[in-house]
Amino acid sequence: MIKLYGFPMSNYFNMVKAALLEKGVPFEYVPTRPSQEADYLAKSPAGKVPCIETEEGWLSETQTLLEYIEECHPEPALLPRDHFARAKVRELMHALELYIELPARNCYPATFFGSEIGEGAKAYAKEQLTKGARSIRQLARFNPYIAGPELTLADLIGLYSLPIADRVTKKLWDWDLLADLPGASEWMKTMNARPAMQTIRNDQRAAASSAG
Repeated sequence: MIKLYGFPMSNYFNMVKAALLEKGVPFEYVPTRPSQEADYLAKSPAGKVPCIETEEGWLSETQTLLEYIEECHPEPALLPRDHFARAKVRELMHALELYIELPARNCYPATFFGSEIGEGAKAYAKEQLTKGARSIRQLARFNPYIAGPELTLADLIGLYSLPIADRVTKKLWDWDLLADLPGASEWMKTMNARPAMQTIRNDQRAAASSAG
């Protein structure tokens, strides 16, 4: 059985957890925080979460984990069978991570914890997020899922990247990112209604309650 290491408030952890839940893959949750301790670096070389333990060994990096789960458990499919359509989903996945999730993450301290952010860093983040919004408008379909009629891995990355990026853009620039992506609001309702996402949200609430 796969062991999934991470914690419920991590968006990357939830992307992988969502894939396991959507596919009905049994797994054991191992509560874990990022660490630079030697024993954890042996599992996740960058010390990040999530990582997974398999019968063959350890794996880390979210997109690698999503691809591994897809290959080991191909049904229900979260990537299209057609090669070009599959590549388009991967293109969208990378755009979401590189141009939405990562620049937004660099602004989390300023957005959520009141830290200062330099004007240069703030301007660069907005430039990257603007590029990201343009890319997503071009690549996404939101019909009803982000890549078209079927749920894909891109939906899992998008669901745990776009809403939090929207909070960043609203806080720092009074910019409604989701409003700039036609169909995104209805897509979020569709995603949040799925049982897997409800399970994740309930687990987040339980974790927040126990921490408080």
